[in-house]
Amino acid sequence: MLENIGENGNIIYGDLSKQLNFKCDFKGKNNIVFFAGRSKNINITFHSDNNLVFIGNCVRVNGSISLTKDCCCYIDDDSSFGGVSLRIYEATNIIIGRDCMFSWSIWAGTCDYHPIMDINSNNRLNFSKSIYIGDHVWCGQEAGISKGVFIASGSVIGAKSMVVKQCYSNTINAGNPAKQIKNDIFWLRDDIFEQKWSKEETLKNLNMSNENFKYIYDKDKFISPKAIENMLNSLINAKDKLEFLYDVIYNNKSKNRFAYFENYPYDISLTQYKKRFNNIKFKEQFLNCNISEPSNIVKKPSSKLTYGSAKLQILNGLEYRLGYTMVESFKSTIGIFKLPFRLIDVLLKYKKEQKIYKENIKHNPNLKVPELKSYSDYEDALRLKNHLSYNLGKALIEANKNWYKGGYVKFIFEVIKIKKDHSKRV
Repeated sequence: MLENIGENGNIIYGDLSKQLNFKCDFKGKNNIVFFAGRSKNINITFHSDNNLVFIGNCVRVNGSISLTKDCCCYIDDDSSFGGVSLRIYEATNIIIGRDCMFSWSIWAGTCDYHPIMDINSNNRLNFSKSIYIGDHVWCGQEAGISKGVFIASGSVIGAKSMVVKQCYSNTINAGNPAKQIKNDIFWLRDDIFEQKWSKEETLKNLNMSNENFKYIYDKDKFISPKAIENMLNSLINAKDKLEFLYDVIYNNKSKNRFAYFENYPYDISLTQYKKRFNNIKFKEQFLNCNISEPSNIVKKPSSKLTYGSAKLQILNGLEYRLGYTMVESFKSTIGIFKLPFRLIDVLLKYKKEQKIYKENIKHNPNLKVPELKSYSDYEDALRLKNHLSYNLGKALIEANKNWYKGGYVKFIFEVIKIKKDHSKRV
């Protein structure tokens, strides 16, 4: 398995070429993304440090995953989300099992965003709590899942429902707040719309026998969310949490691991488990270069060193980035005032990227960026050098080189000339 090493201790495990439309914004340090296989449309924002996102095989998440600090998001194999916002804050977790199916406009959040205090004692009342969702759970459109909830395997959550308490296996739950309205059911992924069922198909499928989704409570197989939570709370860093979740949940293929019904024992200790994570062989690779970062690992289009085409090479060059910053800043008075600080910020980031890039080449010379002429889009890319942003940035760099010869004074007149030439072309 590939171990893609980035800045500030951030790591992505897995083959990034198998992650379609993957986006990740690292705003902090020591964060981990783990891909067990293929995925689609994963969009993660790490707002701070020491978070973990674990994505199983064949997972599709249309929407967003947002974490603050010391949080975990785990999504197991074959789960799909039509449109979801997972908000995991204040050192909490969202754990989602295999083969879950979420519709669109759904949110799940572990906190209330603002503290509520007792008027007499001044003590806080509304602490954040983790969310646990079992295997094969179907959640209807525009539903909300509140903090502290456990939705057991095989459950159905109705459209527009607000889940605020535990939902048991093989039940339908609906309403605001959601209540159990039916039990002893199971659901299937067969899509009546996509398969265009007619009266004939309807009659043919009046009875559909399937034992795969009829769950039972098995004390020896049940993985208690409380036990998982206690263990995660005891682990300090994201790497330890990754190893634990991989060994205890991902490698547990028991059908009834998250099956739970009313009045059964819940607070079950974890049984002994095999430590398999350490058996994985990792091959190091650096995030800054030849992986699929141009379209996947982003903060802003111009903030990272990336390549994959001649156009991207130019767009990520110092000339274009400085010029683009000037063009954007000229659009407002505040922008003009902040321009010197923004230019310094761009320059410092660029120098830092170049330093990391040179270190990476020392470790692996194959990571060296090819010459522009070697790209198939070289001729098209040259047009970018006629852009206003590129020419302004180039002029600024030249002025800085000749500052002792009045370079910055000449730069003012050069800017006027460049803008006139640009206006003529436009």
